[in-house]
Amino acid sequence: MPALSSWGGKKLSKGLVLIWAPILGAMFAWFPSGDYAPPVVSWVAPSADSRDVDPDAAIMVTFGDGIDSASVRINSFWLSAANVTVEASAIYDERNRSVVLSPAIPLAISTKYMAAIAVDARDNAGNPLTLSRRWSFTTRRDLEQGYGGQILIIASASQHFTKYYSEILRTEGIGSFESIELSQVTDQLLDRFSLAILGEMPLSEAQAAMFSSWVQRGGDLISMRPDKKLAQLLGLKYRGASMNDGYLLIDTAVDPGRGITSKTIQFHGAADLYTRSEGVTEIARLYRDASSATLYPAITLRQIGEAGGQAATFSYDLARSIVYTRQGNPAWVGDERDGSPVIRPTDLFFGAKKGDEHPDWNDLDRVAIPVVDEQQRLLVNMMNPMLEGKAPLPRLWYFPKGHKAVLVMTGDDHGTRKGSQKSFDELKANEPRGCSLVDWECYRATSWMYTTSGLTAEEARAYAAAGFDIGVHVNTGCKNVEPSEFSGIFSRELHDFRAKYRDLPAQTGSRTHCLPWSEWAGTPKVEARYGVRMDLNYYYWPPSWIKDRPGFMTGSGLPMRFADLDGTMIDVYQLPTHLVNESGMSFPSAIEALLDRALGPEGYYGAFGTHYDFTDDFDRQLTAAAKARDVPLVSARQLLDWTDGRNNSHFAHIAWGGSVLTFDAFADPRTGKMLRGMVPARSGGIEISGITRGGMPVDYKTETIKGAVYAIFPVESGTYGVSYGHSQTADANPAE
Repeated sequence: MPALSSWGGKKLSKGLVLIWAPILGAMFAWFPSGDYAPPVVSWVAPSADSRDVDPDAAIMVTFGDGIDSASVRINSFWLSAANVTVEASAIYDERNRSVVLSPAIPLAISTKYMAAIAVDARDNAGNPLTLSRRWSFTTRRDLEQGYGGQILIIASASQHFTKYYSEILRTEGIGSFESIELSQVTDQLLDRFSLAILGEMPLSEAQAAMFSSWVQRGGDLISMRPDKKLAQLLGLKYRGASMNDGYLLIDTAVDPGRGITSKTIQFHGAADLYTRSEGVTEIARLYRDASSATLYPAITLRQIGEAGGQAATFSYDLARSIVYTRQGNPAWVGDERDGSPVIRPTDLFFGAKKGDEHPDWNDLDRVAIPVVDEQQRLLVNMMNPMLEGKAPLPRLWYFPKGHKAVLVMTGDDHGTRKGSQKSFDELKANEPRGCSLVDWECYRATSWMYTTSGLTAEEARAYAAAGFDIGVHVNTGCKNVEPSEFSGIFSRELHDFRAKYRDLPAQTGSRTHCLPWSEWAGTPKVEARYGVRMDLNYYYWPPSWIKDRPGFMTGSGLPMRFADLDGTMIDVYQLPTHLVNESGMSFPSAIEALLDRALGPEGYYGAFGTHYDFTDDFDRQLTAAAKARDVPLVSARQLLDWTDGRNNSHFAHIAWGGSVLTFDAFADPRTGKMLRGMVPARSGGIEISGITRGGMPVDYKTETIKGAVYAIFPVESGTYGVSYGHSQTADANPAE
């Protein structure tokens, strides 16, 4: 097939018209004579002018009704970046009436692509026609990279879990970092940074000496399951052994541990056993099980040298532990364990399989505690005092306008006549009068539906225009399927849904009917290919297992990206479905418990995924509990837009003048006016006295978050100054 090298220079011939359709953008189509509606290009994927496209995304042009699919012949195609043609092939999928472009290699990151296609075909009346389309899209940026700053993540090309620390920092609101391969790290590069996080990886003698020298010069090092060559620097003595999948108890009497849970919590993976030298502070201790303490530290901190350097140790790999806790036991992939005939995400956590009994992967006696989130917050609590005397670390709050809890309203409509409509209408009837949709004040939801559901195309268009989120409830027939088969089902059902509901935005969230999950990360890989990036398949169920214990099956209330078995990040967020109407829990008290723990002194913040299927009043119970507590009710699409916008927002050019912290802030437009920043309220024992943006005072409030006191302020793009010490404006600015 020839490359379409001169597409843009073709003159539009008579009968070739430009159609503008909302969402899909411009479309070219040949209109033959006749009084019937001619076939057109219905949609493209990725959608025109879209951003953050996965490098492995499906590139497709889909044609509407009225075309004789058997007559389609691909005339030419073209895929390019910066006017350089990308090698690719094209095939026609007759079932979906789509031309699919397949690049020879994955697309490059942070790159704008132009795509074009032309086909010759006949309409159903036998008339010849030519259909063509040209559009552009931009691939996502490198997930491993931040936006520069005083923090360095040291990663390994061969150990991808080391790169997941970027996702941990982003989730904790820290985008001011760089990520560098170990082989590129030099003394000169280290001196550019105040703090480095060293993932689990082997070191040479020269590399160990380099890090030791840097810490002696005043650098701060946090080492994850460190190479034993660093033991002397860390003030530890290796005992020649390790333990797997244990617990740790955080010392809440020392500053990093203040505000974190005082109960033992799990970690996954191996932890090395050390004894510590005099002068090394133990932040957490290893436990073999929930109640059996060892003599060995889990997390330590050591002050080194006169220049103020510090070295911290996690005896286990925090990134690996977080991924395993969130996604389940890799050894149980494809294993039907809970007695239900479909392999689901819960099978990765269910221990009591007949004939192969083990403890549950995550301790359900600790399910009320978001153990992943607590360990991530402990990491940040350690970073703040380590940076004392250097630039205080600004970060972003998790949710809009300082909210501590969010209910993500998602229903599965299995073909009801009016279930989705009734639920949507009730949300609108209960929302605050005069609410602002863009500020998360109105009540909105997602409905994933079968095409047999009673919602008409016209109704769907109206609800979508009002801010509701509607997509297909992908159905494998409640059968286990391999990823290749699932990809075909996913593609076909997306096509059939869009054929019925042409005017809806491209789908961005999903929960598959019956939750089949035969591989570790097969489903999110398929979802990423088709632009679906918020997954709610991790579903807290069945009742006989969870035993009326509301909480965090995956140890987290925060959306974070999936990782593959080797730790490679997948650009799809895992959001567990925490609140399930068929889970047998005591409702509404279970809803209230999760919300109250997020809003109360525990600080178990979260965006809580929900499930209802219009067979009961569960959506009304969720609404009542949230309304009583001023908790936002949002759709999966709203949460995705917020999460992407927050992760793209950041602080840059951070500078510290001894009593004044300055930085530039960039607030992604998707965050509106809802973004909130946080800076330590004290530095060097001196309290904050004022915040300005562009020289003008900014209101702020001080609040203790997980044991650390922060000044919290609204973030807009601009240049900020944070003053520490007494000033005349100090009493005027704080908004307590």
